[in-house]
Amino acid sequence: MPAMKDIPSHFTTEYATNWEHLAQMKLTKMRECVTVDSVEGKEKKYNQFDSTEMDTVTVRAGDTRISDTNMPARWLRPYPLDKAYLFDEWDEKFLGVVVLPQSESVQSHAYAYNRAVDRTIVKAALNVAYTGEIGVDATPLPPSQSVAVNFQETGTGTNSGLTIGKIRQAKYLLDAADIDDEDPRFMAITAKSLQDLLRTTEVTSHDYNTVKALTDGKVDQFLGFTFRRISNKILPWDSVTDIRTCIAWAKSGIKITDSGRNVHIDVRPDKSHSLQIRTVAALGGTRMEEVKVVAIYADESP
Repeated sequence: MPAMKDIPSHFTTEYATNWEHLAQMKLTKMRECVTVDSVEGKEKKYNQFDSTEMDTVTVRAGDTRISDTNMPARWLRPYPLDKAYLFDEWDEKFLGVVVLPQSESVQSHAYAYNRAVDRTIVKAALNVAYTGEIGVDATPLPPSQSVAVNFQETGTGTNSGLTIGKIRQAKYLLDAADIDDEDPRFMAITAKSLQDLLRTTEVTSHDYNTVKALTDGKVDQFLGFTFRRISNKILPWDSVTDIRTCIAWAKSGIKITDSGRNVHIDVRPDKSHSLQIRTVAALGGTRMEEVKVVAIYADESP
């Protein structure tokens, strides 16, 4: 006798009672790589003292020569951020065995906050820095502080991904600017740039094993830089040219302010007593010196 044909239409579906986060960059990878300061008020001014050189004395008992020096200034301004979810007062009841994702919402906001920290650092490195007596002079990162997408140490240049030659050039630019050896250096790259770096290294190369270990995550340092692999969604990318902007910098070259993450969980009478979960923060960043930051352009064409 055949099985009853209508039985399958009554088969039940089991639903997981909890929630899972999809793939995303969850932790800040750059915060420890910059200087963090607090700002009380809408902005903070940093007074700077330019370098100077000694003068040769050519006259005995001559008049004292009074010198002047450049005293620039940098400005750091925080800006507010928030993220809010709203749950209807009946959601928890109507979800049945599925729990209301309150803790998952808070965690999701934390992940978003961590990514916002890294975005703030990237913008501080590459965007204009505000300078001058009242902080309205926009100072860009000059072309001299970049490694071209077609950079090659020898021969005619063609567009390429991240190469050892480009890393060496970034190191040279920092070295030539007399950046302190004790000032930690970092480089933010993407997974594609890391893959391209390995591809440009021959098996017989002196650097191959180090680069392979870097790619495998076994080491994180190369040519004096500590590497940070950053999400494709954070490091700038030109969708027309497929050119990615990687960043090399000295720790003292970028300063941020971070109020920290605050979470508010409230019942909203004005929204039919819905539950609101809102996370707030204030972030800001600035480049302290142009010579301490290098933009490295890498072709990430498929």
